[in-house]
Amino acid sequence: MVVRERLLAGFHIGDSYVEPLSGKVSRPGGDLHLPLKAMETLLCLAEHPRFLVSHDELLRSVWGDESGGHEKLSHAIGEIRKALDDHPAHPRFVRTIPRRGYCLLVEPVPAASAAAPAAENLKREPQPARALGFYGELKRRGVIDTALGYLVLGWVLIQVADVTFDQLTLPPWAATFVTYLVIVGFPIALMLAWFVELTPKGAVIDIDPDARPERAPLSKTYKAILGALALASLGVFVYDRYVGLPGAALQAADFSLEPQIVVDPNSIAVLPFLNIGDGDEGRIFSEGLADDVINRLTRVPGLRVSSRGDSFSLPPNSASQDVRRRLRVAYYLEGSVRVLGDTLRVVVQLIDSATGFHIVSRSFDRELEDFFSVQDEVTRLTVANLRVALPPAMEAPIEIASDNANIDAYVLYRLGMEELYKPATRETIDAALEAFMRSLSLDPDYAAAHAGMCLTYAAGYRVANDAAYIDAAERSCATALSLNANLDVVHNALGELYSETGRYDAAEAAFERALAINESSVASLIGLGDVYHRQQRLADAESKLNQAIGLQPGNWDAYNALGGFLFGSGRYEEAALQYREVVSLDARNMNGWNNLGACLTLAGRFAEAAVAYERSIRIQPVQQAYSNVGILHYYLGEIDEAVAALERAVELAPNDYINWSNLGDVLSYSATPERAVEAFMRAEELAERRLQVNIRDADTIVGLAWIKAMLDKFEDAAQLAHGALEAAPGNPHVHYINALILMRIGDRAAALETLETAVEMGYPRAMIAAEPHLTDLRSESRFQELIRVESH
Repeated sequence: MVVRERLLAGFHIGDSYVEPLSGKVSRPGGDLHLPLKAMETLLCLAEHPRFLVSHDELLRSVWGDESGGHEKLSHAIGEIRKALDDHPAHPRFVRTIPRRGYCLLVEPVPAASAAAPAAENLKREPQPARALGFYGELKRRGVIDTALGYLVLGWVLIQVADVTFDQLTLPPWAATFVTYLVIVGFPIALMLAWFVELTPKGAVIDIDPDARPERAPLSKTYKAILGALALASLGVFVYDRYVGLPGAALQAADFSLEPQIVVDPNSIAVLPFLNIGDGDEGRIFSEGLADDVINRLTRVPGLRVSSRGDSFSLPPNSASQDVRRRLRVAYYLEGSVRVLGDTLRVVVQLIDSATGFHIVSRSFDRELEDFFSVQDEVTRLTVANLRVALPPAMEAPIEIASDNANIDAYVLYRLGMEELYKPATRETIDAALEAFMRSLSLDPDYAAAHAGMCLTYAAGYRVANDAAYIDAAERSCATALSLNANLDVVHNALGELYSETGRYDAAEAAFERALAINESSVASLIGLGDVYHRQQRLADAESKLNQAIGLQPGNWDAYNALGGFLFGSGRYEEAALQYREVVSLDARNMNGWNNLGACLTLAGRFAEAAVAYERSIRIQPVQQAYSNVGILHYYLGEIDEAVAALERAVELAPNDYINWSNLGDVLSYSATPERAVEAFMRAEELAERRLQVNIRDADTIVGLAWIKAMLDKFEDAAQLAHGALEAAPGNPHVHYINALILMRIGDRAAALETLETAVEMGYPRAMIAAEPHLTDLRSESRFQELIRVESH
C-alpha cells in the first residue's frame, strides 16, 4: 500500500507524472487536465497497486455512495485511460476485472523517491538528443525516413528499368547500371542523413546533436536521397569506365540471363476451355470438359498432370511461355466450346510449351447428347499424340468409370456441385438440392446426382442440426451405390455420411475406395484426413491434408480443412495461416474470415479478430460469426454487446446448441442471470439430439458436459467430460472445458492441473486469464504463474 500523503505530492506512472493537487498529468507529448473525480479514482487505485479495487469501494471512496453510479465510475476510468494513453483492450496501466472492479497494474513512484525522474524533465521539449537512445537519434536525424524513402524510390527505379528498358531498346547494361546505382546509393543516403545537417547557411557536418535546431524532415530526406543517387551515379560510372560492370562480361561470354526452367518431359496441363457464347450451358460444358479430361489424363501411368487449381489460374489461350514458366509442363491442352441449339462444337489444340507449336489441332461437331463421347475422343487424341514422349510401357488403356447421363441432367448436376462447393449456408444447401432434384427429374438413374444429393444432405445436417437430413442422405447414398458403385463421387458421399454419423471405420474404407478409383481425388483426401483426425491419428491426418493441398493448391477447401485440423490440435497461429490462404483464394468466403477470426481470438489478438468477424458478417451475416463476436465481447467484459450478438446467432440458427450454450454463459453474467437456465436447457436438448446421430462426436460430448455442469448436473457432467477426454485426448479445448467443469464441481486443485495440461497442449494463456469462470482462482499463486508466463 502506498501512503496517500506521499502520492498527493505527485507521483509517476510509466512516463506520466501526476500532480493530484493541481489535477495535471504531464507526458512527453504534453500536459492534460484530469477532472477531480477521475483524479480521486486514480488515487484510490494508486493506494492499492496490483490489487483489485471493487466497484463498491471506489464508489464509496470517491462519491460516498455504494449504490448506483456505475456509469460515473466507468466515465472516470475512461478519463484516466485517456490521460495515461492506455487502452482497455491491451491495458498497460488500468485493467478491468469484469463485474468486480479495476486494478492498477504498475507501482506508482512518488515524486520524493530517488527512482523518480524530475517532473520538469517530462516537460522539456525538445529533449536532449543524447537522451533519446540510438533509435530515437536515428529518427531525429532523419535516418529512418531517409531509409524508407530510399527503399521505395529504389524499388520503383528498378521496376521501371525492368519493364521499359527493353521496349526502349536500351543496351543490356542500362538495367544493370540502375540496379548497381540503387544498391551503392543506399549506404551513402544513410551517411548523409546521419552526418549532414541542413542550415540556413547551407549543409554542415553535424557534430553537436544537442545544439541541432529543428529540421524540416521531408526537405532533408529528399535532399539526402538525391545527393546519394548523384554520388552513386558518379561512383558507378567511374567503376564501369575503368573496371566494368558484370553485365558486360556476361554478355561477352554469351551467357543467358533467362532462368532455366526445369520441366518434366512427361507432363501436361489442361487449361480452361474458352466458352464462346453466353449462358450457363456453354460455361458448364467448357468447365466440365476440361475437368473430365484432367481426370482421365491422371489415370495414364507415368504422366504428370497439372492440378485443376494451378491450370485454371491461367486464362484460356494463354501464351506458351507463360504456361511453361507458371506450370512447368512440357505440353498443354487448350480449346474452345460453343453451343448452338442442339449442336456442340469443340476445338482442341495440343501444344508444345517450349516452342508454342501445335502438335495436333482437332475440331468436333456433335449433337449435344454426344458430349460424353467427345470427352473420350479428346482424351484418346491427347494420349495418342503424347506417346512419342512416353515410354512404351505407358500405353495401357485408360479405364474410367462412366456415368453418362441425359445432357440436360448433366448440366444441372454441375450446377448443384457448384453450389455445394461454396461455403455451406441454408441458401447454398437449398440451391444445391434444387439443382440435383431437377437433374434427377430428367434422369432418375443418374448415380452422380444421387451422390450429390447425399453430399448435400450431409452438409445440410451440419447447418440445420436436423436428423431428417441424415435419413435423406442414407436413402440417396444407397440409391447411388446401387446404380453405379464405380464412381469416386459415390464413395466420397458415403464417406461423408459415415463420418458425420460416427462410423469412422466405414468412412475410412469408403474414402480409400474412392482413392482406388481416382487417386487424385482431393475430396477423398480431405475426407480421409478428417476421419483420421476424428480417430486421433494426427500425423496421418496432417499428411493427407497436405497431400490434398499439393494436388490442388488453388482449392480453398483443402486449406480450410487443414486449418480446421490445426485449430483442433491447438496450433492456432498455424491454423490462422491456412485460413489466410482461404481468404486470399476467395476473398468473399465468409467462413474463411470467420475461422480466421476464431484463430486470432484464441491467439489473444482481439482487435484483429474483430476485423475478421466484421468482414465475415459484411459478406453474409451467418450465425457462426455472430456467435464468435458474442464470445469476443464476453471476454472483453462487454456483456450487453455479447448478449445482443448471441441472440442474433440464435435467431439465425435456432437448432445450434453451441449458440444457446454460449448465450447461457453470457446471460449468467448479465443483468438477467435467471435467463441463463432457460438457454442452457435448450442447449442441453439440442446437444443430446445431436449425439443421437453421432455418439462419438468429441466436440458435442464436451459441449454437453459443460451444459450439464452449468445446470448443476455434476455427475452427468463428470461422466461426459471423461468420455470426451477418451475420444479426443489431443484436443486442448477438451482439457480446458474439463478444467472449467472441475471448477464448477469445486475441485480447484484438479482444475489447476487440467489447465496446465491444456496450456502445454497449446491452449492460449490469454483466454485463461480473461475467463470469468476462473475468477475464484486468481488469488492462487499457481494460477498467477500460469498466466504470467504469457507476457514473456
